[in-house]
Amino acid sequence: MKLNDPFGRMEKRHQLGYESMRDTMRNSGINTPDEAWEVIRQSKKRAQKYISIGLATLLLLTVVLPKMMPVTLSLALFLVIWIVSSSKNGQRYIKRYIDEDL
Repeated sequence: MKLNDPFGRMEKRHQLGYESMRDTMRNSGINTPDEAWEVIRQSKKRAQKYISIGLATLLLLTVVLPKMMPVTLSLALFLVIWIVSSSKNGQRYIKRYIDEDL
């Protein structure tokens, strides 16, 4: 039993996420480590692009509605944390795919 995940819920969730990513990679024809590393590189670029677009949109909203600054800053923080977390999990799943299946 782990103290930070006593019932194994996060481990099960990560396992399901990995299996889904693995199946998607296989169905997409990603069969070599180089192709998988290319997917990781593209995901990093995509994450940066989403963060940039999201922050620009929220900055524009802050300029238009300055009284909403606490809400937009909260949304910006949430956006950055969510995208970085999702991207890191995806990269971890792809690295695991490279180690275990390729």
